Amino acid sequence: MQGIFASIENDVRRDYGAVMDRVSRTESGGPRGRFEKIRQMWTMIFYNRAVMFTNCVAEAEQYRAPGAPKVPPSDNLFLTTCVEEKLAGLTKFNNMFGYARTFFPDRIERCGEASRLREQEKLLPPYEFMQFAEPKLYDFPHYNACLMKAEPSSPAAR
Repeated sequence: MQGIFASIENDVRRDYGAVMDRVSRTESGGPRGRFEKIRQMWTMIFYNRAVMFTNCVAEAEQYRAPGAPKVPPSDNLFLTTCVEEKLAGLTKFNNMFGYARTFFPDRIERCGEASRLREQEKLLPPYEFMQFAEPKLYDFPHYNACLMKAEPSSPAAR
């Protein structure tokens, strides 16, 4: 897995750099704290995307018959389906996060910690160019479900 993760570093760096350049231009002149928050958010997204892709490639390799020729990633149905499903969970999280921050801010940290993939964080630490305060990988379907789950003591659950 580390080999797969290392092999995509340059692509991730290029895409991440392009996004950070846009963010820098958009946020120039704004408060430094806001830019840093946005940078940390994008770094978390790119780190999680890279690990998702790595996991999907590793899974696809497990299902390839011994001696079967490698299929280009864009033609590998297992790989593309896996990536689409994992990115759908991340996209849903991105859409739900603002809602949860407004209506259920107390759930964000608790659900985030409950959804961490700590073993994956140890196995695949972030690339050096990703400067993190604390790198975190998440199980986004679990995080999403947790954010929307009413707590028995909350007014919404009564």
